[in-house]
Amino acid sequence: MRTFSIRPAPRRKDESSLGVRAKDSGIASALLNASQQIGVALGLAILSTVSVSLAQRQMPDALNTLEHARAAGDQHLVTLASDALVLGYGAALATGAAAILIAALIAGTLISTTPSGRADASTE
Repeated sequence: MRTFSIRPAPRRKDESSLGVRAKDSGIASALLNASQQIGVALGLAILSTVSVSLAQRQMPDALNTLEHARAAGDQHLVTLASDALVLGYGAALATGAAAILIAALIAGTLISTTPSGRADASTE
């Protein structure tokens, strides 16, 4: 049985330090890892803020309202609170998609596939 998942593509060990002198490859790798972690934390904070802000604008305290409405059996209030939360989640997903598109456009513009003419830095 085959399973499929979405995960980051495996990265070759030396890809993160391409064009970096061998003696500086450790710091280059550390900077790459740190920037990825900071990016994830910042992205999560931004997307959470978007989601919560729109849900709060639609219905203040929507998550607690949903919890209490379910306990009370108030289907109309459950629907309203659920709609507010889904609006927030949808906006966060759309914001994330827009950020990915913008990042792809920037990367496509700035990343050059032609050699820079520089000698192989890994042997220096």
